[in-house]
Amino acid sequence: MGIICYWIGFSACEREQAVPSKVDEALQPYFERFDQEARARGLDFSVEMEELEADIIGIERDGVLGQCHYSEQAPNIVEVDDEFWARASDLEKEYVVFHELGHCVLGRNHNDDRNADGTCSSIMQSGLTSCRVAYGPANRALFLDELFE
Repeated sequence: MGIICYWIGFSACEREQAVPSKVDEALQPYFERFDQEARARGLDFSVEMEELEADIIGIERDGVLGQCHYSEQAPNIVEVDDEFWARASDLEKEYVVFHELGHCVLGRNHNDDRNADGTCSSIMQSGLTSCRVAYGPANRALFLDELFE
């Protein structure tokens, strides 16, 4: 039985990078970044990454920007909403892709913890609470450290 997780909201190594072969070309750079960030923290998810599939599709559920389908009987699948993808900035795309890879590769659940200023403390936030997403160049490293811890 498969489980569907979704996110609602707005939004140096010499080794060859572990990037899956069944991934939409537009998503590839974000999968490569995820792999680079994991390796920079001494983590290797090459097996998990190679088994993934990913696509940009129309997601019919209101507010759902991405989703991870996973089960023990089939490859994990990341899907990102095409309308979101067409209008999102680079960092917004990264945020959503990394969130879904957090589910599909890292096995992370949602984390709706908030900082004292009301901002979300994790990329893995569900979008169902009142925390404010404040992911940007100034705090990206903190979010990624939390994601891979």
